[in-house]
Amino acid sequence: MTKYSTCLGGLVLVLSLLASTNDVWAAQKKLPEVTADTLPVVLEADGIEFDEVNHLATARGHAVVRYTDLVFRADRVTLDSETNVIRAFASAGKKIKIQRHNADTLTGDFLEYHLNDSTGYLEGAEGSSKVPHGAVYIKGARVEIADPQTAHEKKWLRGKYLRGNAPDSAVVRWNSASYTTCKQEHPHYLLRSKKIVMVPGKYIVLHHPRVYAGSAYLFTMPFNMVVNQKPKAKNVVTIMPNYDSDKHLGLEARSTFSWDAGQLALGAGIWQEGMFEYRARVDQQVAPWLSLYAGDNHQYDSSTDETKSRPFWGVALARSGWAMDIGWAQREKRSVVRKPGQKEYETTLWRDPEVELTSPWVGLHIGDFSQYARFKGNWGRFQETGVDRKGYQGDFIERYGWGIDYYTEYPFRLGAWTVSPFFKGDYWNYGYKNDGSDRQIVTIGTLGVRASCGGFEIGSAFEQKRVSGRSAFGNGWDRNYDTDTFYQRVGVKIGPSLTFAVQGVFDLSGDKNELSSMGYILTYDNSCCTRWELTVNDDLTDSNNNDWITLSFAITAFPDSRFKIGNENLSNPFGRPGGLVVRRQRYEPTLMEKDGTEQAENTEIAMPKFDV
Repeated sequence: MTKYSTCLGGLVLVLSLLASTNDVWAAQKKLPEVTADTLPVVLEADGIEFDEVNHLATARGHAVVRYTDLVFRADRVTLDSETNVIRAFASAGKKIKIQRHNADTLTGDFLEYHLNDSTGYLEGAEGSSKVPHGAVYIKGARVEIADPQTAHEKKWLRGKYLRGNAPDSAVVRWNSASYTTCKQEHPHYLLRSKKIVMVPGKYIVLHHPRVYAGSAYLFTMPFNMVVNQKPKAKNVVTIMPNYDSDKHLGLEARSTFSWDAGQLALGAGIWQEGMFEYRARVDQQVAPWLSLYAGDNHQYDSSTDETKSRPFWGVALARSGWAMDIGWAQREKRSVVRKPGQKEYETTLWRDPEVELTSPWVGLHIGDFSQYARFKGNWGRFQETGVDRKGYQGDFIERYGWGIDYYTEYPFRLGAWTVSPFFKGDYWNYGYKNDGSDRQIVTIGTLGVRASCGGFEIGSAFEQKRVSGRSAFGNGWDRNYDTDTFYQRVGVKIGPSLTFAVQGVFDLSGDKNELSSMGYILTYDNSCCTRWELTVNDDLTDSNNNDWITLSFAITAFPDSRFKIGNENLSNPFGRPGGLVVRRQRYEPTLMEKDGTEQAENTEIAMPKFDV
């Protein structure tokens, strides 16, 4: 290959399809005519011809154009210096290819680009682009290219999606295109749209896409779908249907507006029973270890059949493994699970304030044997409203407590099986400042084992809770009871991507010795792009009435995309608390372990994460 160095400045505008953008507003004037001195390009080809009569430059054979972080490949490229039109051609069975250093690619059969007005098109286009945890793949019959100003004038997108793009960057409009995050030749799901507009590195907007599972059409979205390619979604509204046993069918929307070291999260929902709910929370980081927050949950309460404002505010701190949350709340809805499998006890609570503290985990490791412990504390002034019971008349009561968490696990191999015995300890000692000087001590121990072999997994766990003393709130929100509970869970892979699991919860307290509930979990995870989970809880007691069904869906390329119909979860003792990891872990975690660990992590004190 003969190497030629020249300056085909206009060609760079074609390459800007995938080039990085600068923080310049797109409404500025178009760039003046590009000159050889402003945008240098290195062109490599088997041969380059210059036809001075027809004002045409032609590069033939393995043409490679390099510009900043871009590589542009085609069999033949022509530049008409009189009309300022660039054309790129691909031979039969080959493609024109544009690639950026971060692996974003765009390919096609024929490209034409007009330098004078920064417009062009690409025939037979296919492209891929990175998103936070994977990539998206788009195919279209024809792609149009324009600078941000022209795209705005043609009404491809609203201005907010174009803000911050350089005037010479490119906006891509796909016509009659398909979109998916599944790399398979026949993807597990895809969305089809008459128009998909892409602002490279920022947004992909699908106009009223049609949703397909494989080749089967499911439904058409009544709104545009916006995909944010940035590490964290900003200023994008997500609208989804939902279902609640008290409010029935509803439509919910949520969005997050972010700035440096802060964010505003908004949500709203309207329900079949006529309720309108909203929630808002603002977080602002004032130091690497300190964040302030405030918000309001305008929520429905089924016990009072009222929708009320429930404001809250506080401070979150975290440093060197220590974490603290100091929070105030008015009319807070709080749910407490007193016995696994039973319906939650729901009440209204005032906190003035509540302080929660956890220390770092301290680990001791001997070979594959791992054990951890940490200290925790709690202090607050609480009032439970809407109750009038013996020993408590609804006044504020100060409560203080300290405790210890302990966890140990020893995974080992037994033939083809991976076996993980574990033990969890949870101790709380609460005191109350009231006339009776009440005290309540709660000790919970969980002894269990997880085992897996191929597509089969099984777990057993026995949880014993012992309570001494009493709560100053009577039988209220923080009252605990002695329980003996046994969990048995079995899961089996019934297809390449399908797993079915059954969990039984046995109440062994006192003289009961009964099977109190059965849970059924059907999980579809193709290890490629999507995860579906259907969970059914069958309450077998006579008085509890805790039957429910939930359905969740997530696109693995977008972890924050998880959508769930229903708010319930099966009690899961098989996870690891506090985000702990077993030292020298040599096995793939089971589904029961993953689900239980996720539940445990959701209860941790955590600093909000920002785009800093």
